[in-house]
Amino acid sequence: WRENMKKVLFAIPLALALTGCGSDIDLVKGGVMEFNQTTTLGKALDNWESCESREWEEFETDNGIKVVQFTCQHKISQYMSKAKSLLSEEEQAKANHLDIASNIQTFQFTINQGDTFQIDNVQVKTTWQDGTSFEDSQKPVEQLETAYANNLNFDPAELNEMGAAQISYVFSMIKMRAK
Repeated sequence: WRENMKKVLFAIPLALALTGCGSDIDLVKGGVMEFNQTTTLGKALDNWESCESREWEEFETDNGIKVVQFTCQHKISQYMSKAKSLLSEEEQAKANHLDIASNIQTFQFTINQGDTFQIDNVQVKTTWQDGTSFEDSQKPVEQLETAYANNLNFDPAELNEMGAAQISYVFSMIKMRAK
């Protein structure tokens, strides 16, 4: 009986030590950004209407830096369909640069000593239906402000013929630079 009790008494502090610390994801999700202290980062990103799907994960780099990553797959198909429909028939026929399969934005936060964190970088990867893709860095705070404002990155309601022509041009240039 004593031997079993020793094991139980040893296991309780170990379990408390392991569960007492929250994950790095919890640290970031519960954090408040300096530019907007009205809500937590987790509430802003988890409720961002622009995301068709979202995922949080944490990992450690080869040199020991802890990273929390938030990934948002943006709602883009309706936007591109509407953009294409607003073009002339001639432009529609050659607008395969608007046939986008996905637009995925990744936010990475690094964990500092002392359980604080910072936004490290934001990347966006656009992939077309033909498998071509293009990745680019974005301004982190600017992108977080978009999420905090709950703005859609691709809002079909905001498109008109002029906007569709501009979007068509921009994505044709991006696709030309793509791999």
